[in-house]
Formats: sequence, C-alpha cells, structure tokens
Amino acid sequence: MCISKIKTFFQLALFFMLTTILAQNNYLHIESEPEKDFFDQTHFHLLRNDSLIYPQCYLKDDTNSLYNLKKGSYLLIYNTVFGIDSLYVEFDTERSYKNLILKTEKPELEKLAKTHSYVESLKNNERITLNYSLGACFISRKKEATILKENDLYYFVDYGQKRLITERRIKRIIRHEKILKNLNFAENIHNSELYVTCSEFFSLTKNGKQVYGKNVYCGTWSESSNIKRYMR
Repeated sequence: MCISKIKTFFQLALFFMLTTILAQNNYLHIESEPEKDFFDQTHFHLLRNDSLIYPQCYLKDDTNSLYNLKKGSYLLIYNTVFGIDSLYVEFDTERSYKNLILKTEKPELEKLAKTHSYVESLKNNERITLNYSLGACFISRKKEATILKENDLYYFVDYGQKRLITERRIKRIIRHEKILKNLNFAENIHNSELYVTCSEFFSLTKNGKQVYGKNVYCGTWSESSNIKRYMR
C-alpha cells in the first residue's frame, strides 16, 4: 500500500473515531469574538450544579472544545472587557452539539445610554479637549483635539479655525468615551494582573482641568486606538 493511501486510511479512521465519540456525548464548542491577544486570553469556567467542571479553561487560538458533558444545565462564566459575564447552557439529550460565540466586547446598549458623557453634555459655546497617548518600550505617540459646541453643532478647533464634525463621527467619539467608562479589567475570574509593556491613555480636559482619564493596556480592548481616527 503506497504512503498516500496509508495516510488517507488513517485520516478516515480518525474521522470516524471522532464522529463516534461525539455521537455518544454532548459536545460544546466555544469561540471568542473579537479575537484576544496572547497575554489576555478569554478565560472561562464551566459549572454544573454549582460544581466547577473545567477550572482552567482559556480560549487558545480563540476556540475551545469540551467533551463528555452529561445531560443537564451548565453555567458558563467568562471574562469580558467589562468584567465577568455568564450564560446558561442546556443539554436536553446525551448526544448534542452546541457552538457558542462569547461576545467579550459587546456593551449593553441600555447601560451605555445611562452612562454620562462629558462630550455629549457640552453646552453651546463650551469646549473640551481630548487627549490620546500611546506608550510602549520603543513607541511614544500623542494626539490632541479640541471640540467646540456651537449652535447645537460640534466643531474641531485647530489654530483658531473651526471644522464641522459630522454627526456620525461625534456619535463615535461619545460612544468611545462611554465604553471607556464601563471597562473593568480589574474584575476577572482568575483575579490575575496583566504585566505588559504597552498602554494607551485617554483623557478629557475642560476649562483647564482634567475631568476624566482612563488607562488601557494595549490589546485589551480591540477598539481602544480607534479614537485616533475620530480625532482627525
């Protein structure tokens, strides 16, 4: 038998073996969205009847598969950029397959709506300055933009010149600020700290006084650097 036929035979044998195994057990496939950096994997715990079944789970390469799960209800607890979240998984039979996509950066719209925004609350003829900085071992970048509200419209002010900010862009800036205020990296299921060499800092200054500031480790939130594009 030639090598190619032997290889094909073993591939088919492995396929049928896995198919047989999965057909006899509940099988849970988990993915993370968006993808996380290597130093900030999406850790999770799986519990059944208040007992921890999988205590050291993380989404290596953003996927994970759990086998041999019995019929019943399970509680999946996982990390998000907003802290700890959870959801229930129900297996009604002994031979089920489920695929879960964990939205680790999906904010609650109701919660964002209730979050105060200094940019959104500007009154006519008031200004606020946005500052963004990136600090790493060999990189240092800064960007600043002043926003003026006038006649219920928003403008960028550069060297005494005004540029109208489109409604779409100002909404993105406001949303960015609100999401930053809801980030909670300190709360995670492993109570572990991140040790990184890159961080981003966002701040708002009004009337010469900093009214808000937030430091974010690079890669922890996939959209943290987008504010640079909104400030142009």
